Amino acid sequence: MMNAESDSEEEVIYNHTNGKQYIALQNLKDSAVSTQLKPGALETPRTSGIAAIFANLFKCYTGAGLLSLPFAFRYSGVVAGILCLILVSVMCTVSMVCLVKCKNHLSKHSSANLSYSDVVLLLLGRKWSIVLDIVIITFQFGAVIIYFVFVSENLTPYFSKMSPVSARWSWMVFVAPLYIALSWIRSMKYIGVISFFAELSILSGIAVTGVIGCVQLSRGIVPGLAFDVNILPPWRTLPLMFGMAAFAFEGAGVVIPTECSMKKPEKFNKVLVMVLICATFMYITFGALLYTAFGPETGFSTGQITENLEQFANHMVDRTFWHLVQVVVRLCLVFGIGMSVSVQLIVVLDIVEKEMFKPGRLSQNNLYWKQNLVRAGATLFGLMLAASGLSFGHMVSLTGAFSGTLMQFLFPAACYLKCFKDSLSFCQRVGVWLLAICGAIFGALATYVTLVEMFS
Repeated sequence: MMNAESDSEEEVIYNHTNGKQYIALQNLKDSAVSTQLKPGALETPRTSGIAAIFANLFKCYTGAGLLSLPFAFRYSGVVAGILCLILVSVMCTVSMVCLVKCKNHLSKHSSANLSYSDVVLLLLGRKWSIVLDIVIITFQFGAVIIYFVFVSENLTPYFSKMSPVSARWSWMVFVAPLYIALSWIRSMKYIGVISFFAELSILSGIAVTGVIGCVQLSRGIVPGLAFDVNILPPWRTLPLMFGMAAFAFEGAGVVIPTECSMKKPEKFNKVLVMVLICATFMYITFGALLYTAFGPETGFSTGQITENLEQFANHMVDRTFWHLVQVVVRLCLVFGIGMSVSVQLIVVLDIVEKEMFKPGRLSQNNLYWKQNLVRAGATLFGLMLAASGLSFGHMVSLTGAFSGTLMQFLFPAACYLKCFKDSLSFCQRVGVWLLAICGAIFGALATYVTLVEMFS
């Protein structure tokens, strides 16, 4: 009787996936970044209410991506920039809803929670799951480099007595021990505490920056800049806005675990839509406000809106006070963005270490210190790239255009088309294909234009 029941259950799973996917479901523990699917094993208790889910999702959209948007508006113009942010927001909403639907459909046949990588493994196969792991590594490590570049460009002026080249490398020597120590933290409990204070610092810096933008816009403190903007886009550089928007809106990595922790998962899509509407409004307001305030000099050549804060302070009557304000704002943002590195780096290191130190590949002797050596090496490599003179704005665009587009649009669309291939209506199929095609075209174009701008 038990055997018959078991065979019946296996047949249900088989009919809803297919033979290969069912075998993959039973062997997901071999995947590099997957959860280990044992019956009832890693089922996360659903304890988070709507307010907690809203807050957890919303904080994902405040950071380096937001700070790059005034510079992005300089490349796109006001009208096209607003339309591009709305378009990317809609595309992200559709893609994340598709991804959650795929996860929920597959989770009917397992009590364990599926990760993004698990969903891709089940629907697209192991090869594409490995590709996704590589994309995740490039995106997360790209974010690490972006954060280091932000810290570099804001700390370098304080080493101004040295030559520009020496100043860039001096700050690296100054902060390297701190970041190496942070990379050795393995507990999310401690990283969570660091992340909380980092987020508080970023929000404080963003708020004061917004106030300075309002003052500049209303009083024209820096003469000749306010309202000197492009309404229509300079078409050659418009794709850069798509890359920066894709980076700012990237949330595919957090949407599944967040949904898994929600008490009322049936309301998750509504919460997600509300978060993205609020984030879009914040992005448009912050980006357009500061671009309108500082016009053609927004972000100067690096994409750092913090450079305009110093420019603003130099034209104020009470220069000493405003210079102090801009220094405090810079330090808040440097602390917040800089401390967020540990959150980004832990994802990369988790994937890399699981692959490097699999039993049989490398000796397990002194494993802890070998892993620390890998972590220190990855941190130093990121710091060296940042010190080489990379532009903050261009790195945001490149990371968003390449890795962000793949993670956010192409993989979710491919999973959805495979998961529901027999039940999609013609309009649904066209809509998802449109998401994938637009993501691929815009992402490729933004990658090309960003590389041209970086090396021109």
